Amino acid sequence: MISLMDKQKIIIDGFLNGKSQWGIHRETGISRKTIRKYIREYEEKRSKLLEGEGDKLILTEEMIEPPKYDSSNRQKVKLTDEIMARIDFYLEENEEKRRIGKSKQQKKKIDIHECLVEEGYDISYPTVCNYIRNISDEKKEAYIRQEYELGDVSEFDWGHVKLEINGESKNIQMV
Repeated sequence: MISLMDKQKIIIDGFLNGKSQWGIHRETGISRKTIRKYIREYEEKRSKLLEGEGDKLILTEEMIEPPKYDSSNRQKVKLTDEIMARIDFYLEENEEKRRIGKSKQQKKKIDIHECLVEEGYDISYPTVCNYIRNISDEKKEAYIRQEYELGDVSEFDWGHVKLEINGESKNIQMV
C-alpha cells in the first residue's frame, strides 16, 4: 500500500524535479503504472486549477488526499478450495463426535488451525476462524450471574467423557 508520503514523493520527484518514471521506480520500488497514475492525476487537477475550473478548495483537497483502496472485492489468496475442504472435514468430524456423545473430544478452532499447519498448509488462525464463523450459525449461550452468601453454597464441576477402551465405548465420570 502506498502512503500519502509516497504519493507526495512521486509527485515532487516526477512533476516538480523532472525525474523519469523509471528513476522514481528504481528509487522507491513502486510500480511505474502507479507512478504514472499519480503524476497524471496531479497534472489533470493542476490544469483544472490553473484554468479556473471547479472549486479550488475541493481540487486542492483532492490533490493532497491519501490514496484509497477498495478491498471489498478482493479474492482470498490463502484460503483455497483444498483448505476449505479440510476445514469442512474437521467440522464434520466434530458433528459426528457430537452425535455419538463425544462432545468433549471435538476440535476447537485452534486445534483445526494446528492440524492444517501440521499438514503443510500456510494459513493464519484468523483466516480459519473467519471461515468457520461464516459457515456456521453459532448461537452464544447466555448466563445469569448468581450471588450467594458466604457458606450457603458449595460449587464444583462434574463432567463425563466417553472413551474407547479395548474397542468398547465407556463413559468415564470426572470431578
